[in-house]
Amino acid sequence: MSALLGELARAPEVQLGSAWEHVLGPGAVVGRFELLREIGRGGFGIVYEARDRELGRSVAFKAIRAGDRAALQEDRLLREAEAAARLSHPNIVTLFDAGRCEHGPYLVLELLRGETLADRLTGEPLATGEALRIGSAVAHALAHAHAAGVVHRDLSPGNVFVCGDGRVKVLDFGLAHAFGRRRISGGTPGYMAPEQWRGAPEDERTDVYALGVLVYRMVAGTLPFPDDAEGSATASPRPAPALHVPDAPALGALLARMLAKDPVDRPRDGAEVAAALDALRTGPARTP
Repeated sequence: MSALLGELARAPEVQLGSAWEHVLGPGAVVGRFELLREIGRGGFGIVYEARDRELGRSVAFKAIRAGDRAALQEDRLLREAEAAARLSHPNIVTLFDAGRCEHGPYLVLELLRGETLADRLTGEPLATGEALRIGSAVAHALAHAHAAGVVHRDLSPGNVFVCGDGRVKVLDFGLAHAFGRRRISGGTPGYMAPEQWRGAPEDERTDVYALGVLVYRMVAGTLPFPDDAEGSATASPRPAPALHVPDAPALGALLARMLAKDPVDRPRDGAEVAAALDALRTGPARTP
């Protein structure tokens, strides 16, 4: 991964996104991968279900769109991308391979069956036990990444996948940022921490804030600061509205800490949040 990113950083500027558009489609072959069908797309890239013709397995093939090339020249970013590529945890999607062809860079990832949390949250709020289960899984993924020095920076329902068998996987750990994908001030509006709106340094507590918003939305059915596309409510001193959860009374206090405007007042990292959520799951709200 580090060698690939170094090559991309030195390569002349080209419109990789437009180059991919003429190639992608069912039946196309890129290297040893045959594309079968499109399964998702976004600002970071387009994802296809594909078949690895050498190993005979189904994979997710993600064609990377062009990003901010200057970002690839940061040594710290390259080191973090290399660490992200080595992450191995049951709650983080597995990266099998990375490569580059004449049309641009691509990633080959574990193929998941199910739906994103964003798809699941289109209806009623989740049961408290289910919200705690998903939140705990995401927290354990963050704990593993934070221990390796990797910060997600863009945790949102679109980057959390709930598999058909109930497993929870976090997507795009550090890779969107590594490939030069510069989001508005660094994250997804609604899930961005105050320091991201200010353009201040980000660390593990930025992910803690985003996870707090995630759990809040799963339980309450709404964001703590809805319709805050410009970040004014998030950046203001006003705290997030208190959340009272009858079947998990301590959850409201934990979320208040996770959504603290000052990072110093939040839990330090994913490991601290995972321990707190696991403790809550042992109470009455635990899912059978």
